[in-house]
Amino acid sequence: MVFLLCLYTSLIVANISYGGIRGAPEGKPLAGVGDRAPLEAEDLKKAHGDGKVILLMFGNPDHCRYCEKVWFNIMDIGSRYEQDVAVIGKRHRAAEFWGPESEDAVLGKRYGVIGEPWLFIIDREGIVRHIFMGFAGLTEIEAQLKKVLGIPF
Repeated sequence: MVFLLCLYTSLIVANISYGGIRGAPEGKPLAGVGDRAPLEAEDLKKAHGDGKVILLMFGNPDHCRYCEKVWFNIMDIGSRYEQDVAVIGKRHRAAEFWGPESEDAVLGKRYGVIGEPWLFIIDREGIVRHIFMGFAGLTEIEAQLKKVLGIPF
């Protein structure tokens, strides 16, 4: 009985990461608050060139329920602030796979994201102003966006 309890405990602990469960965001990003964001993908360059604040999400809404919720939240916000905001999603996997890396995976490494979802709010000058790790509610995201846009809330 003690052996089975130890085995069960070790299996659970092996699947837990700093973020709580395998795939959850963890660690510290390479592009932190106050840093210049790596705006290397064409859609990021265009949004920055257009003078927009960028809501950049790394995650996979098809396979991660928190990513899906964050994605719908930023899409809702983006539709209400479309003149000032660009919503950009990058598919990011929580695990490494064989084969060539996608542009999104390479960009995720530049930002230093581990797990998913991650949401970066990048101002018009290309500076990271806020980072959400994991689930972020609509109200929380919008409050941080309004700070960046200089809108009272």
